[in-house]
Amino acid sequence: MSRSDPIRTNYFDAVQKAEKVSDLLFYLSALLSFCTLLVEQKTHPDAYDVVLLLFGISVVAMFVLGMVLRLYLMPRAEDKRRQDFFSSACNVNLIHQQTDGYYNNNFKDPIKRMAAQVLENSFFSQEIALRMARCERAKVAVYTLIWLVLLHNRRTDLGWIVAASQAIFSEQILSRLFRLEWLRIRFERTFDDVFRLFQTKPSVAQFNAHALDALTMYEAAKANAGITLSSKIFDDLNPTLSKDWDKVKLTLKI
Repeated sequence: MSRSDPIRTNYFDAVQKAEKVSDLLFYLSALLSFCTLLVEQKTHPDAYDVVLLLFGISVVAMFVLGMVLRLYLMPRAEDKRRQDFFSSACNVNLIHQQTDGYYNNNFKDPIKRMAAQVLENSFFSQEIALRMARCERAKVAVYTLIWLVLLHNRRTDLGWIVAASQAIFSEQILSRLFRLEWLRIRFERTFDDVFRLFQTKPSVAQFNAHALDALTMYEAAKANAGITLSSKIFDDLNPTLSKDWDKVKLTLKI
């Protein structure tokens, strides 16, 4: 399925680039924290001061970039995506840069079209989040193994254990995995709820209420998790998922 997505190109690409820089700064800070344990302050005072200075700069840079991400880049991208979502659902132009072929259903009623779009979004999102989670699980397993080795080795200096603990329990490693797994579960629940909604065909009032509730849960999950789904994984999975989505539409007759 061919898709044109200027929202991703103009807004989410900037978010992902900033996240990559933030990850690099994190690993640099972690490396420098270990360097402070390797460089003897009394023997090499100048080198020790340089390492501390670089460590301080990297920490401040990571903090500033994190604030830019959380308070500007991510909200801006999500606002544009949301405007495009409602533009498609209600057949109005809330944004001049609209996607083409991003939402695929034949409903004319705005609420039903909105529900189908949530179903499509959650269908794609749960699979992308699952692929991302598999990569994060492997990374966390390696870091945890190293941390446990350091922890159980009685000869390991306490400073190394503290530095390793700071790294593994940071937002970029263990916390990120937990947030990603939680987000994946919320996506799956949203898809199941909306799928069941189309199957049971409740009254109009009940359908509208449940559809809006599902939309709110989907958007709130993204905001709370603070995870940007990988565009690379989306591109890799898109051909297969698009075919599977056509099967879902055929099943529900939407």
